Amino acid sequence: MSTATILIADDDTALLQAMECRLESLGFEVFTTQDGYQALAIARREHPDLLILDIAMPAGSGVSVLQRIRAIDEIADVPVIFITGHDMCRVERETGGLTNAVVIQKPFDTGTLIATIHEALEGNPIASG
Repeated sequence: MSTATILIADDDTALLQAMECRLESLGFEVFTTQDGYQALAIARREHPDLLILDIAMPAGSGVSVLQRIRAIDEIADVPVIFITGHDMCRVERETGGLTNAVVIQKPFDTGTLIATIHEALEGNPIASG
């Protein structure tokens, strides 16, 4: 079985590094970036199995990154976990029409994130948390 590849895009350096370290320790191959433009470039090049996107980032929000990814056939169906510190009502409005995506509010429990990652990679429906 091949290792699942996860792309994480978040402008919070400490959180990005912590998630990268934790997920690599679980055997995932992890790519990271701090902006939406680079996230899109990495996704096109690496074809990740899962995206973890911050909603608000420089050079493209997580929502705009996902909208562009949905137009790329090879990765259009990749599951997405949005992470955000923003108001959940606003986030729900912004992400409401996006399929195969879940929103997790910051700060979040690492166990919840890991469980959500496993659900997404196994193809199970993922629900907002």
